[in-house]
Amino acid sequence: MAISSKHSHVRPAIWTTWAPSMGVLCVVGAHLLAALMGLYSSAPSVTVLQPTNDALQGHLEIAVQASDGPTGAGVRRVEYQLDTPSGAWMPLTLEKETMTYKGRHDLSAVKGGGHSLYLRASDFAGNLRVVSVQVTVSPVEAAGPSMRDAPRADKERPAGWASVPTAAGGSR
Repeated sequence: MAISSKHSHVRPAIWTTWAPSMGVLCVVGAHLLAALMGLYSSAPSVTVLQPTNDALQGHLEIAVQASDGPTGAGVRRVEYQLDTPSGAWMPLTLEKETMTYKGRHDLSAVKGGGHSLYLRASDFAGNLRVVSVQVTVSPVEAAGPSMRDAPRADKERPAGWASVPTAAGGSR
């Protein structure tokens, strides 16, 4: 008995169109359901790569790796602040080749001494982790002449300095 091809219609176009879309919807739906159920309750882990304990001058280079693990909701953003964990946070940029969040902070207006660098990672479920590291800023020395460049009374004057007569009749 031969099977007639006109009674067995299978539309492969429907399966090839709907099957991948249904798979994506199932994965997205599973993550949304897990987030609503509170299964993504752990905050991302944060590993500080830079700065190191060296004294900083000029710019603060920041490098951080953040992970939400295999069952997490995924890292949404990583930000930093200097000296306070409240107020406006500055975003770090993800370098995809190394999966490292990086940034640079200008230290020209920062006083020398010890400071706290706060780093905050958040995931798509709203979980936050804040860590801090201590950094030391070295004050930048101002460029220009210093007192050690001025001529001393007991030494010969450098060439180019004009002699000015004093009230006693000598020159200085």
